[in-house]
Amino acid sequence: MCQISFCLNFVKSVYHFGRPIRFKIMVYLVRNKQDLDKQLALAKDKLVVIDFYANWCGPCKNIAPKLEELAQQYSDRAVVLKVDVDDNEEISGDYNVTGMPTFVFIKCGEVLELFVGGNPDKLVKSMEKYVSDVDSTEQRRTSSHLESEEMCSAAPSASSSDTVNAEVMCDLSEHDQEATEAMEAMEAMVDQ
Repeated sequence: MCQISFCLNFVKSVYHFGRPIRFKIMVYLVRNKQDLDKQLALAKDKLVVIDFYANWCGPCKNIAPKLEELAQQYSDRAVVLKVDVDDNEEISGDYNVTGMPTFVFIKCGEVLELFVGGNPDKLVKSMEKYVSDVDSTEQRRTSSHLESEEMCSAAPSASSSDTVNAEVMCDLSEHDQEATEAMEAMEAMVDQ
């Protein structure tokens, strides 16, 4: 009974004037190898940070709030994934995880850095370093896109705002589809 009460209170807390408030999950909990592969593919050219943790690990619990803060701060340029080493031994073995927490930084399928330990300063510096690399890549792509758009401006083309809107909608919906489904299920329970 307490669990149901908690669930309903949670649903009420995300309503404002009778309307649901939508929010985006910034840290994604990976369930298995296939799920990780899917999340890596969805990330495309964004920076991916994988946090290998264990529920019983003190340093993992201590650094979790900082990781969530960074995930929110860089949500437009980075994807943060968490992998429970006890539930995902295969993934942990693939990345040679020997201690927790272990942070792996990946871009375009390439491991850029791996470090072990709950050092928030190192985590911040690594995120800043690799996110700035993402910014440089994005600036080059935008510059290149503008040049090609200028060269083709005489030809009929689709509205660029339509393209941007489609990309944004896909980006937002891909990573929080499960959260949306869960919210809809909870909304249905409240409506009954």
